Amino acid sequence: MKPNTLIITWMLMGCVTKDTNLLSEALLEHPSMESRQAMEVVIGEMLKGRPIKLADTVFSKKSRLTVERRQSAPNSNNVLNGREIPAIDSFTLFLNNGQCMIRHNQTGQTRFVENVKCITNP
Repeated sequence: MKPNTLIITWMLMGCVTKDTNLLSEALLEHPSMESRQAMEVVIGEMLKGRPIKLADTVFSKKSRLTVERRQSAPNSNNVLNGREIPAIDSFTLFLNNGQCMIRHNQTGQTRFVENVKCITNP
């Protein structure tokens, strides 16, 4: 192998290794009303604009959040013994290269959350 090829290969391997360590489950560093509101906006956008209300302490103890959808009209096709089966959405908070991001686990869609600080979930 030529020296230049060896150096390029080594550099690429270093980049790959570095990138895999950047993404980790996270918690909010300082949960607050402002961080909750930022999360509500991002999660609401991922739920196609559906309004969502979260606790001020969301993502303060767990990296994952489960959101149940409100039940729709009784004429829906998702019925079991006369009761509707509500769909559930889950989200995970990640730290990606120093920035907070949320992933909608059902779709894989991710969004960065601006002006919110996260720490790695121990």
